[in-house]
Amino acid sequence: YLLENHWYQQWKAYVESGDQNSSSYPGRINNAELFEDLESYRLKDRLVEYEEYILVPKDVWDKLVSWYGLEHEQPPIGRKVVDLPSMPKVEVYLVDLYLCQHNDMDNPVMASFSRLDIIDNVLKEARRLFAVPPEEETRLWVKNADGSCERLRNLQMTVLDACLSSGQMVIMETRSKDGTWPSSRPHIMKNSMEEEELYQGQPGVCGLTNLGNTCFMNSALQCLSNVPSLTEYFLKNCYLEELNFTNPLGMKGEIAEAYADLIKQQWSGHHRSIVPRMFKTKVGHFASQFLGYQQHDSQELLSFLLDGLHEDLNRVKKKEYIELKDAAGRPDEEVAEEAWHNHKRRNDSIIVDIFHGLFKSTLVCPECGKVSVTFDPFCYLSVPLPVSKERVMEIFFIYMDPCKKPEQHRLIVPKAGKVLDLCRTLSEHTGVPAERMMVADVFSHRFYKIYQMEESLSCILDRDDIFIYEVSVSPQEDPATADAVVLPVYLRERTHSREYSDTYYGVMLFGHPLLVSVPRDQLSWDSLYHLLLHRLS
Repeated sequence: YLLENHWYQQWKAYVESGDQNSSSYPGRINNAELFEDLESYRLKDRLVEYEEYILVPKDVWDKLVSWYGLEHEQPPIGRKVVDLPSMPKVEVYLVDLYLCQHNDMDNPVMASFSRLDIIDNVLKEARRLFAVPPEEETRLWVKNADGSCERLRNLQMTVLDACLSSGQMVIMETRSKDGTWPSSRPHIMKNSMEEEELYQGQPGVCGLTNLGNTCFMNSALQCLSNVPSLTEYFLKNCYLEELNFTNPLGMKGEIAEAYADLIKQQWSGHHRSIVPRMFKTKVGHFASQFLGYQQHDSQELLSFLLDGLHEDLNRVKKKEYIELKDAAGRPDEEVAEEAWHNHKRRNDSIIVDIFHGLFKSTLVCPECGKVSVTFDPFCYLSVPLPVSKERVMEIFFIYMDPCKKPEQHRLIVPKAGKVLDLCRTLSEHTGVPAERMMVADVFSHRFYKIYQMEESLSCILDRDDIFIYEVSVSPQEDPATADAVVLPVYLRERTHSREYSDTYYGVMLFGHPLLVSVPRDQLSWDSLYHLLLHRLS
């Protein structure tokens, strides 16, 4: 406490005289000489210790006040001892800061703070001075000598560590209704701003505008935004208490803050869509692989983001070294419990609470048969997509009976099956035995390929036009001894060619080709002609 030197010297003389009725009785403690005026009670500038004042410890001050009393209305001048880099020192002069609001910087209010006060105290005082309702979110900036502004992000830092000095301006900014900070908005036209404020949609239903090829980022953000427990954590401002500014593995809390800003805008209900430019810039700043506006892997971004949020919000400020113990035949529950406990001693955040789990991995030594069981933490699992073992094939079936129209069938066949499996499946639909079918690929009115029964279905593509024909001869039979022959038949349009003689016909094919079974005794010109007329009838 500061004690005015004249009063102190008089008290000293009074006590040394040993006479209670001495004329040097000091009366009430009077520090009037130390104040500039008796209204604001501001200390005079440049007071010198041992000349104008002396410093006494709290116990001494309390005793003196109880014996002599304090001059009416005067406040006691209490000061803290500050640990400066060189030595402890009593902070006679406090740091006088000018506090103002972001939207009214012309009317600052002066407030005094100890160098040991944390920035959170400055924020609380600014909120009190400007009567900010408790539900509104605020943050602080300090104005530098060059006119630039810098965020005071770590609220647990002291005024001394934040290098704030008397006369500096500290600006308090309040988050808008639509979740944005006024300082981070581009200065858009006022009416479009008001439109946004007036728009009332369903919170959370908010698009993210593509910045080049950033759909990989936007889709990951939309997924994460719809994890209820994580989004509630940010909307209820729980993250403010847990920001970790000192974690060397983290990003000084910046990724967590950028993500919080995004979530608040998306869930304000005042936007149809938002442009995540600030967030994208922060991601590029900390993970250079995501710089620019190229396409990237969505899962890669998600894993960067979850790791970043975890380290920025890690409740463990000092990570201790932990030696891992062997399972040594103990029950799984016990080993898992121990592994999880060890993981939480170094990693404890909302991300761990929601996304982390344990993998059990077992190793058996091929030499001695020793089994080693460990439980390893994971944050995301790669799972294989289920692969269908079947495929759907569309084919056309042509009966031998000319009165029956060709039919189109959709057949489900094994992916690794053979052509015979296709015919057997078709046989169930048509009643025609698989042995009496021939399979062909038709391309531009011709047979592109005729398949053997043992060929794999994988060589037939989905875009191929597959025709299956009913024949009277099994393709398995020896053609030399079979009692019928299968002939391919093409249909050609008879057009006179102008360039050549009248005897030359054009080669314009039309329609679908046929596979016709012809008995061996009908291979004459006439028989063939009538047979074909019958088939095309």
